[in-house]
Amino acid sequence: MVENRKNNKIKMAKEAELEVGMKCVKYMLFVANFMFVLVGFLLISIGTTIKAIYGDFEIFMEDHYYSASNLAIAIGVIIFFVALFGCVGAVKESVCLVNMYAFLLLCILVLEVSASIAAYVMRRNLEYTIKRNMMRTMDVYDEYTVQYTWNATQYNLRCCGVSGPSDWTPYAEEYDLNKVLGNDNVTTFYVPDTCCFAENCKNEDSIYAFGCLDRITYIVSECALLLAVGALCVSFIQILGVIFSHLLARSIRRLKTQIVVEKMERRQHIYEQLAKSGQNEKVSPVLYTPTSSDA
Repeated sequence: MVENRKNNKIKMAKEAELEVGMKCVKYMLFVANFMFVLVGFLLISIGTTIKAIYGDFEIFMEDHYYSASNLAIAIGVIIFFVALFGCVGAVKESVCLVNMYAFLLLCILVLEVSASIAAYVMRRNLEYTIKRNMMRTMDVYDEYTVQYTWNATQYNLRCCGVSGPSDWTPYAEEYDLNKVLGNDNVTTFYVPDTCCFAENCKNEDSIYAFGCLDRITYIVSECALLLAVGALCVSFIQILGVIFSHLLARSIRRLKTQIVVEKMERRQHIYEQLAKSGQNEKVSPVLYTPTSSDA
């Protein structure tokens, strides 16, 4: 009896230890999921902001430049729902749900690495592509969308032309541009109004001297780098989520196995006790015979 009590105490202690460990992992998973929700909103915010920035230079960019920001927004939305799925699995203590959660995190991890690679690769040949599109759009400056984008770009970035003010000179008569005299009193520039930062735009000192290409390239390149670094940082955080979910699934599995083993041992113990006391023998049924008092 004393030995059995000791064994029971040891089993109860092990079971309690497993439950405490599982609760710790469960709470850590909840914290990780909360971080994932915040990260998801952060990715959505970064993606939409960068997409809006790219929208200011839409006519100068290719469509595939938006793929990284669109993917970041999609990943942010997916992370939100996957985190909710992980919380449900942790609450229900379901090994299947927790393992599915870990698998989904791994899938998102692949998407994030893809977004990082796409954003980084996008920076290659960026200047050449933007310059080509800028030169192409100067030929159709009379179109409303093109004119609006060029004017907004030159006004906001305080620049003029692609590489400088002289880029507008071939279009002087076609677009009725402002005539500006160079500082040498010989060179003549023809530029749109948005190239001027002074009201009396008559000389070279009153126009922006730098072209817009370098500034647009810098902005787009930095945005792409931000996406790449952000996606990689999120992927490292998600690795922690995969580890926590694996630990939780293992703890749940061990605890459930321990409970099943204990039930089997208890049944075996009861059977052995009955066998020793001889109560496991068949007992003949008791027949009920009615008497006069039952009438």
